[in-house]
Amino acid sequence: MGKGRGLSRAERLNEMKRLYVQRAFSDAEIAERLEIDRTTAYRDRIALEQDYPFVEESPGRYRIDRSRLVSEVRLNPHEALFLYLPARRLLRQTRFANVHVVQAVEKLAACLQQPMTERLLQLSTRVLKQQKQPQRLSILEQITMAWLNQRKVRITYRALRTRRPLLHIICPYLIEPALWSDSVYVVAYSDIARDIVPFKLERIEDAVTTLETFEIPDDFDEQHLLRHTWGIWLGDEEPVTVRLRFMPGEVTRRVQETVWHPSQQITLLDDGGCEWQAQVTDWREMLPWVRGWGAGVEVLEPLEFRETLMGEARALAERYGWHVSSVPTPTGSTTLNDFFRG
Repeated sequence: MGKGRGLSRAERLNEMKRLYVQRAFSDAEIAERLEIDRTTAYRDRIALEQDYPFVEESPGRYRIDRSRLVSEVRLNPHEALFLYLPARRLLRQTRFANVHVVQAVEKLAACLQQPMTERLLQLSTRVLKQQKQPQRLSILEQITMAWLNQRKVRITYRALRTRRPLLHIICPYLIEPALWSDSVYVVAYSDIARDIVPFKLERIEDAVTTLETFEIPDDFDEQHLLRHTWGIWLGDEEPVTVRLRFMPGEVTRRVQETVWHPSQQITLLDDGGCEWQAQVTDWREMLPWVRGWGAGVEVLEPLEFRETLMGEARALAERYGWHVSSVPTPTGSTTLNDFFRG
């Protein structure tokens, strides 16, 4: 064997620790991985066992028990900032006394520097003072452990547009946050839908983990599955082209500051505005986002998207007492921006 790819003993022990946290290895496997002899691998493992909780997963194969591992994360200020920011967002979006959120953030705060640590701990205290929702916390725990242990779960789910909840047996393949809200979804195979479906965690009314296991299919690729979604909605349909025209000035500058979708293309126009285009599975998921731009955006296509917003514009005008005898048709030359201006 070689000399461990030129690693010092301290570097080699650190690399061994990283590997043992991931999965179990025999001394021979570690020796081969690090290009050292088996005796050295054995001695190093014994040395690591003095500081880290090892378990023998199968005869002669060892790993570090992650459930008992105390983190030794060391972050520079720039790395710390990009953990601090999502932690702040998580705390601000947590609507009930979620002890797991608080404990996770407190552990992270211990790795950061001031004033980051103090800011996170203050928010954590506020979260603990919020209303307790033990049922919701229990559902989250059930789904999490079922995902990690690959167990099927029996859930009672009330979809947004249904009056009565439905009972599903699901195989949790992925827990995924929505991009443009604070919602979290479990992407799972449903026995009722006989397909992969996103279930919003807040709409799961009950969850019971079964003893039945499942395997995530080898061809399950979340990157491929979610590539055309705006948020989390999935579908078998071909993606549609969404084209939007943003008005000149602050609106266009704001649009250019963010990557709103992986497939987006932005074309600057002569008048100072821009045209934004992307391939999206279901344009209806974009409605709240487009509404948020108000008269600063015009939907160019698809036509159904444009017509939906035209109808909402009419209803909004009537709600505020602006009764118009003749409203521009979606196929006419008048834009939504002109319509709002009257």
